[in-house]
Amino acid sequence: MEALQPTLIDLDEPAEEPRERASELFSEVAQFPSFKHIQNGDLFSLSLANKTSALTHGFHRFPAKYIPRVPAWALDQFALRDSVVLDPFCGSGTTLVETLSRARKGIGLDLDPLACLISRAKTTEVCPSRIRDLATKLKGKWADTAIDLAPPMDDIANFGHWFSSSNWGSLQGLFAAIQRIDCTEEERTFFLCVFSSIIRWVSNADDQTQKTYVSGTLKKSPPIVAPTFWKALEKAISGLEDLSKVRLAGASSVVMRGSATDIPLPDSSVDLIVTSPPYLDSVDYMYNFMLEYFWLGPLLGVPNRKVFNSMRRGVTGAKNPVKQGSLSLPACLSDLICESEISPGRIEAMRAYCDSMSRHFESASRALKRNGLYVLVIGNSQSTQGALPIHDSLIRLAAEAGFAFQKAFAYRIRRHYMKFPRAGRGGIITMDWVITLKNTRSNAQYPSRLPMPAFTLRHDEVAN
Repeated sequence: MEALQPTLIDLDEPAEEPRERASELFSEVAQFPSFKHIQNGDLFSLSLANKTSALTHGFHRFPAKYIPRVPAWALDQFALRDSVVLDPFCGSGTTLVETLSRARKGIGLDLDPLACLISRAKTTEVCPSRIRDLATKLKGKWADTAIDLAPPMDDIANFGHWFSSSNWGSLQGLFAAIQRIDCTEEERTFFLCVFSSIIRWVSNADDQTQKTYVSGTLKKSPPIVAPTFWKALEKAISGLEDLSKVRLAGASSVVMRGSATDIPLPDSSVDLIVTSPPYLDSVDYMYNFMLEYFWLGPLLGVPNRKVFNSMRRGVTGAKNPVKQGSLSLPACLSDLICESEISPGRIEAMRAYCDSMSRHFESASRALKRNGLYVLVIGNSQSTQGALPIHDSLIRLAAEAGFAFQKAFAYRIRRHYMKFPRAGRGGIITMDWVITLKNTRSNAQYPSRLPMPAFTLRHDEVAN
């Protein structure tokens, strides 16, 4: 095991140690070094000039997605042209988009049906000129304002709270037109994704935060639906055209709705896993898309609020997870996490998260070929006593399933879906760890603990 960098603050140091500025700890880089040149425990900071919305990455907002160059780095290091790459927590499809230009097949898995729709739209091989022709037909079918307004989901009593009457009617007419147009299911998925991408913008909900609510202090004047949709559609088509230029001939992407704890793939059918699993109770993904689910839920198997609320509790990392009997913290984490330092309301979430990730690693070890690599990207959540060592915890849970630790480095996060910082931090996870594991399918030793550097961010270092 290579020595950790001397500039890092050791976990055993007293909590009173002075905090250093991020600029003193992180090496500014234009791109990540190659795997062989990275030292275990290295800390990097990527330039803010790096574009994260190229190709189809900018189709649809999505909370806490990792920047494309992280999976791109992993694929460049470890994927071959004929590789099958799996992202078992695919979210909005960032890994899948990057895979299309580097390997023959990408497979995405997610429990969130809207995430699956977004991933399919971003990776589908539809013809841009055909989409433009269909857009002309769509314009002819779209009655800009529906006369009889009706909530798209049955049990929503206050739909007018979220949308003005004019925008509600315009969305209702557009949604109906997309469902009536004569096209393939892949093409319809593309249009539905663009439709979904504008819902938050044209609603009364606050754009300044991930949470879905109408601000009583920041008055919003939502834009008109039609020009917003056509602009978003043109941007999406442009992304498709850019992706088609770099897409490998014959490269394909498959998105499945399912659980990462029970991967529905044959044994040893995957060459490489690249993923960023949900962070412990940091982002309520489905709640952040509540308005989108109001419109698209019935099409995606979410017919009402009751089903929606139930699904929110079933995902890995849920703040209020579904009870699954009496769970306890795995013994291998006893010296890493002290439950007395975690608020009572989060203990169950922590136990459920560890249980879910343990079952995931077991399933991943089965689906991934022996000695295949797994690149995991994760950040650390906060407790009353500071950051929880989620990165170390996942390494140990993976080791229990036969994954041997290879190396890890961290990069600072300088972008968030948040227009303003709260007190400079606002509970933001400011650093992600990129951890490489090997599927030995045998008992793996626990590595030395990774560092948890203490640092502060200046107000201007938080991305807006």
